[in-house]
Amino acid sequence: MKTSTKFWILLALLATVPAMVAGAEAQLKKMFDPQQVVTLHGQIDRLETITRQGRQAVNNRQTQIAHVKTDQGLVVVHLGPAEFLAQQHFRPKVGDVLAVTGGKVTTRQGDVILATTIQAGAATYRLRDQNGIPVWTGQTPGCFGNQPGRRPVRS
Repeated sequence: MKTSTKFWILLALLATVPAMVAGAEAQLKKMFDPQQVVTLHGQIDRLETITRQGRQAVNNRQTQIAHVKTDQGLVVVHLGPAEFLAQQHFRPKVGDVLAVTGGKVTTRQGDVILATTIQAGAATYRLRDQNGIPVWTGQTPGCFGNQPGRRPVRS
């Protein structure tokens, strides 16, 4: 194959990356309904760290899930990448009491809350915007928080 043909193929492939990122965000926006935002209070009953693999994985990023015991029962809360949470000094533990605001979405595994903000003690962490888009979107492991305006609020 000629060098110029390889160049054009590579250029075409690179041109599709922004569309793929936009497609993933559009999919999340379809799942996240701002009209389905709820706030719940409860205690972490169980923590789970899952490693995503396959096409949607970003360097086998580990995702933190909290199972929160509320007055209404056990609720699954999707927090976000474990590395991102650690860099924000948010290290949830079993027994921690949280106030979680987030969008309720239905997945193949059941209902999940995509956390937009977490209140843990005196600290508040912003994980997603009002449309459910993660504040870490577009960041790669190892550089979370390096983009001004993309860091969660911690007070």
